Amino acid sequence: MRTSSKGAASRKQACLLLRGSSQWLPLSPSDRAFAQRIFRETVVWKKYLDFVLNRYTSQPVSKLDQDIVRSLRIGAAQLLILKTPAHAAVSATVEAHERRRTRGLVNAVLRKVAGYREKSNIPLHIRYSHPEALVKRWAEQLGAEKTQRLLQWNNTVPELGGYAFGDLPENSTCGKYLEKYRLLERGGRFDPPEDFYIQDESAAVVGFGMSELPGSSVLELGAAPGGKTAHLAEKGTVFAIDAKPDRMKRWQENSRRLGWKNCMGIAAESEKLPFSGKFSKVIADVPCTNTGVYRRRSDARWNWTQTLHNELIGIQRRMLQESSAAVEKGGVLIYSTCSIDCEENQEAALHFEENNSDFSRVDFPGPETLVNSQGFLSYFPPDAMIDGLFAAAWIRQS
Repeated sequence: MRTSSKGAASRKQACLLLRGSSQWLPLSPSDRAFAQRIFRETVVWKKYLDFVLNRYTSQPVSKLDQDIVRSLRIGAAQLLILKTPAHAAVSATVEAHERRRTRGLVNAVLRKVAGYREKSNIPLHIRYSHPEALVKRWAEQLGAEKTQRLLQWNNTVPELGGYAFGDLPENSTCGKYLEKYRLLERGGRFDPPEDFYIQDESAAVVGFGMSELPGSSVLELGAAPGGKTAHLAEKGTVFAIDAKPDRMKRWQENSRRLGWKNCMGIAAESEKLPFSGKFSKVIADVPCTNTGVYRRRSDARWNWTQTLHNELIGIQRRMLQESSAAVEKGGVLIYSTCSIDCEENQEAALHFEENNSDFSRVDFPGPETLVNSQGFLSYFPPDAMIDGLFAAAWIRQS
């Protein structure tokens, strides 16, 4: 039985997304959502999908034409991850494959994949589709059991939710930690209030905590696209800086939509800031490996390398040190990442304290279960059931 072209359209859209195209086909809301889901699972499970596909291809997947690879991964993601019925997954994917002369190859391989049975001895980095060196690092730091839980967590589909700065949206439910954080139904109709900001609850916890610390003149570094500014804007004047113009454009759009009247944004490098002792609150939201947000940033895991990790540690410590010069006496310095790595987090904070005796650590405002005994916002995402973020705060004594 041949699937209709309507069924193939969502697969074609997934192919476009995998190519990096911004083109959208005329799809129904359900088909659009399905295309996005296929795209996500194909990116997240890439290593595992290739492991299975390599059993049934005459040459390694890495050596095949990329159009063929995209179609094979899309079909395999439906069969192995989404558990789409084989007849629908295979026929619709084959129909969506643009090169007619290679449709037979795609069809033959996917029909074999449909009969694949899971093996019990697959290495963790393949079974849960993460960089091998990163999984080894986590196993050494966390142990096998926690590492497997983290890998499983990273592959789950995140909830859809956001923070309500005004009225609570209809048909929403309360989040885990903040009363005004609201969870929404995926795929449902949603007409958000103008002052509703879509973000993970972890970002809302950090942004809310930042706003609770004293200080009405705020310098925010790494500000775009504005998830934390949205909380800070309610309690002071914010000068927001981000190095990436495209992200700063999104900050400007959010500023207009949410009406941030006392905020100014600029795309610029934050190094050697001309702001010595000018602000009562300075936030260094530094670039990081994103290891805490792999659920939500589906492709971020494939950027991880030990070299990148080492480079970022240097950038983070330099950025924290340089930003501290902008804090006035009695003012607050905040350091945050979306990583769960101790070198990027606790060790960076302790390194700063060793070299800056004029700053005294204070507890970061946050839910008790998320703030550790050192006063850092730091937790294990599968336990907290939100993405992994880190935050530390200090007051300048002199």
